[in-house]
Amino acid sequence: MAQFLELANERLSLRVSEQGGAVVDGRTSDGLPFLRPYRGAEDAFDVLQCACFPLVPLGNRVEGNSFDMGRNHYRFEPNTEEPFYIHGDGWLGRWKVEEKSGAGITLSFVQEEPGQSPHVYRAMQSITLDGATLRMKLSVQNCGTEPLPFGIGFHPYFPRSAGMKLAAPASSWWTEAADYLPKVQEPVPEMADFSRLRALPARRLNNCFEGWTGKAEVVWPEIGLGAKIAADPLFSRYMLYAPEEDLAFFCLEPMSHAPNALAMAGPEGLHVLSPGETLSGDFSISVFNHGEAQ
Repeated sequence: MAQFLELANERLSLRVSEQGGAVVDGRTSDGLPFLRPYRGAEDAFDVLQCACFPLVPLGNRVEGNSFDMGRNHYRFEPNTEEPFYIHGDGWLGRWKVEEKSGAGITLSFVQEEPGQSPHVYRAMQSITLDGATLRMKLSVQNCGTEPLPFGIGFHPYFPRSAGMKLAAPASSWWTEAADYLPKVQEPVPEMADFSRLRALPARRLNNCFEGWTGKAEVVWPEIGLGAKIAADPLFSRYMLYAPEEDLAFFCLEPMSHAPNALAMAGPEGLHVLSPGETLSGDFSISVFNHGEAQ
């Protein structure tokens, strides 16, 4: 059996895996899932079947697996079966428990030398239950000897149901090109306008929404549950992933940079950290009983 760490208070409970620094699943005290229930085998943890994992030292894909900064050329190695390096190192590595209580945990991940990315860094992640709110914080410190572009994010999976609705206001979105990369930035089309609560459209979504307010809301009327999402201004966009072939979940991923920003905008498309500098951001999910006045 995989060894998961348990967090709980009077309102919520979570399981956390050191592998991937991932939240395995999350439920209310009466057993209702506010994050996607774990879908993997209990004896062999699969991060892609969990409820949330961290994105560090950057998120999404790097087209061409390389970038230039100054006179230097840097390369990435593919870290999955996909052709492009994706989602950083942290979700595939093992994190160390630095501190744990009944309702909170602090984890660290250290990349001591360049590996599949050119980055050398220390990442810290805290996961805390505060009443009916899950609070998560992620930071990354450049531990290398030269400035490099960094980015962070979270990759939560939420349950999807026939009556589920989402609100997540944004000003524009990126259409999707081949290889799951962004193509053109344009105004959000009506069918994907989540400025108010509405159902997800009956089509695939794998798009970055820019100009996000950092606020979102999800409701599941069938079970009388809702969740309010809040993210730091650092996370001024989110990825929305809702596959057509699997209607059991969707992802709303707060990110500090656009997908494929290194290829499209260069190092300045991320946050260039000098040696010793740190980038950090907070993200929270507050659960409420849907139908009650908020």
